[in-house]
Amino acid sequence: MSSSLEVQGGRNYTDKYGEETQGLVEIRAAAGGSQGQASSGQAPPKNNSYQDDEGLLPVILEDYLERAGIMDKLRPYINGTGQIRNELARQLLAEFWGTLLFQMFGGSAPAKDTTAPAANGFALCALVYAFANISGGHLNPAVSFALMCTGHMKWWKSLMYMAAQILGAIFGALIYTSLIPTLRLGSGAGSPGCFAPANGTTSGGVFGWETMMTFLLVMTVYAAAVAKPGHGNTAPLAIGLSLYAAAISGGQYTGASLNPARTIGPAIVFACNGSYTVLYIVSEFFGAACAAGLSIFLYGRNPDVRVRGQGL
Repeated sequence: MSSSLEVQGGRNYTDKYGEETQGLVEIRAAAGGSQGQASSGQAPPKNNSYQDDEGLLPVILEDYLERAGIMDKLRPYINGTGQIRNELARQLLAEFWGTLLFQMFGGSAPAKDTTAPAANGFALCALVYAFANISGGHLNPAVSFALMCTGHMKWWKSLMYMAAQILGAIFGALIYTSLIPTLRLGSGAGSPGCFAPANGTTSGGVFGWETMMTFLLVMTVYAAAVAKPGHGNTAPLAIGLSLYAAAISGGQYTGASLNPARTIGPAIVFACNGSYTVLYIVSEFFGAACAAGLSIFLYGRNPDVRVRGQGL
């Protein structure tokens, strides 16, 4: 994982693959042209990289799409490896799918003992590993909001990330609704993934727990993945463990959302706990803002941001 969840993660991925423009069809055509030059009696040089490409599934599919005239329409949007050319589109797609999977595997976990905290912590760890090189692996509007506050992300891009994350959480909840036999749309309070305070927990208690748990998560994100030198490939593990630690402690009082998308998604799908949804969201964004403020004092804002009247 790179030293920045948002800026450097996606950029490294683009630098590695963004300049490749040759498709499999063009490569094979070039190889065929070199064979035509062998008419002089000299054996053409062997191309070990592509001599067996006829049996590869991507080549078969691309040949079919080429004959159907579809590849000509797709080439402005994807490069020769099949990767989407637009970096922002790749990032939003990664945030959508990452949050979808996070909601599906975390939200459907049984809310008993340490099962749910472990499922959510391990799922977050795995999914940050999976998507960090593309989008930074935020998977949480609170993280995107905090990075916007410290200048690591433009405000409009942060809002687009948040929208993708909320949509991902909604679709994740819809998927496990169709997979759990007794679960139905609009099933109300108590549905898997819904958050509400435990008996005896006040609104102030919800605000305090969600604020501090989100603060822990976002501070871990900054220390492990944003600030330099960071913790390299162990950063997703630290982030997942911070969620696990928070959930196993405060989850018994609030359910441990720490994530506005994870709060909104099930609330829409199951029509549950609407009176508490705003309280959870405000608490989580407030915790993220506090973590961003402390991170500026400890690690500094994004050094690439120019301050009015000063140099970089």
